[in-house]
Amino acid sequence: MNYKDIFVTNNNDMNMITRYISFIILPIVTSCATNPVSGIPDFVTITEQQEISIGASYHEKILEENKVIQNKELNDYFQKLGESISEKSHRPELKWHFTLIDDPTFNAFATPGGYVYMYRGMLNYFNSEAEFAGVIGHEIGHITARHAVRGMSTSQVTALLLSILQTNVPGGQLTGNAFNLVNVIINRGYGRKFELEADQLGEEYLERSNYDPSAMAAFLQTLKYSEELEKKIAEEEGREANIGYHGIFSTHPDHEKRINALGNTISEKTTRKNNKEKFLKLLDGSVYGSSPEEGYVKNSIFYHPILAIKFKIEDGWEFKNNPDQLVVQKDKDVMTFTVDELLLDDLENGLTPEKYLKEGVQKTSFLTTNKLISSEDFSYNGLTGYSHLYHSKSIINSSYIRFTIIFDTKNEKKKPKAWIIRSNLSDLTNDDKLKVMLKSFSKMSNKEVKDSKGLTIKVIRFREGMSYENLAKSSPLGKYALDKLRLLNGHYPSGNPKIGDLIKIVQ
Repeated sequence: MNYKDIFVTNNNDMNMITRYISFIILPIVTSCATNPVSGIPDFVTITEQQEISIGASYHEKILEENKVIQNKELNDYFQKLGESISEKSHRPELKWHFTLIDDPTFNAFATPGGYVYMYRGMLNYFNSEAEFAGVIGHEIGHITARHAVRGMSTSQVTALLLSILQTNVPGGQLTGNAFNLVNVIINRGYGRKFELEADQLGEEYLERSNYDPSAMAAFLQTLKYSEELEKKIAEEEGREANIGYHGIFSTHPDHEKRINALGNTISEKTTRKNNKEKFLKLLDGSVYGSSPEEGYVKNSIFYHPILAIKFKIEDGWEFKNNPDQLVVQKDKDVMTFTVDELLLDDLENGLTPEKYLKEGVQKTSFLTTNKLISSEDFSYNGLTGYSHLYHSKSIINSSYIRFTIIFDTKNEKKKPKAWIIRSNLSDLTNDDKLKVMLKSFSKMSNKEVKDSKGLTIKVIRFREGMSYENLAKSSPLGKYALDKLRLLNGHYPSGNPKIGDLIKIVQ
């Protein structure tokens, strides 16, 4: 076969493939649905009933993996407020669901078919019902404008084209499924264009619901300042900033652009709802940060009332309370805490932290060798422990690893446990600081466990003689309490409340 024959054959194949693609795609294009917001036909391959079904399936998964706030008053309030805004939206006929997730994450999101979610971590930063309603409207806007559905439709067509072109076999099937597609879309964010549209819809729904529409821009300002404060703290602590709303933050428009894009279509009206005091009174007593049963940080001390342990976190170290481990980190140096159940039979037959460390902890890995530098008893605060420091070498790296085992056998009501603490150090500069934190590891008293409520929001009236500076001095929020209190109340970086205003503090 010569080159001409090859070209003719491939050209004929491509013509066949093109005709097949047209056969598949043309009916989809000609059956485009009208977008409820714009009134313009959308290129979508998913019906409204399929959209609702996808949302319902995704909702079940979310409820399996997340804890809903156990506060009937707040849940009912969220559902009722959400329904009142959705009634003024472009898709009032949908059955709308509004769910508060018990998690300190600063985020909210929406899924197809009328499902809106908000994390507790965002809830605490609203300073009026109007601001809260604005973000609800923003999330409703993602659904009314069918942002996820439009994203999934594009992904479906892309997958279809790729499957046909790769296999050259007519009738190739779609790769993946709607559930996986929506999961990707929700977690990566909707993109700049859709975020701007959702902002404007949120503002429009505020106005339709007779709220002050400027509340939308006010909360975007809070988002901007939240990012600025996190960057400031991260830079001082020598770590990466943890920022993001709706997934990857880089997909979002610049805050100033979002704020400036609002307010262009607001009609004049004399009275607008704000409901600041009503909303703040609802937040009084709500949890701030991690839930108590998951452990929390107060005055630079981590408490875990379920496990009844506590330890101090030194200044400049970042702390992460992950489901499977505790992490304390500064620059490249990381200390992780994991816990293992112990058998009473082993303890009764002489198992000690030193034996556990020698026999039960894997200290080497492929292409890495560890040389023992020092060993020491690590028994403090009535707990027995032992520690080894190793010099770790591989072909391309030299570092240090400290393994520490602390036995927790002091609670008759709970099974005995071994705390396994691994410290990875680029050099020995921070080893002493890590040891100071480890030496503070101790049991919580029965009274501490009984009184343990974590951190909560307290709403107070700002009175004569008060100042954020004085409130920060007695705050459990630590080094950045002044900035955090101002951000919490919408007064960052240097604003102050008026006498008589309600403000939030943390206790």
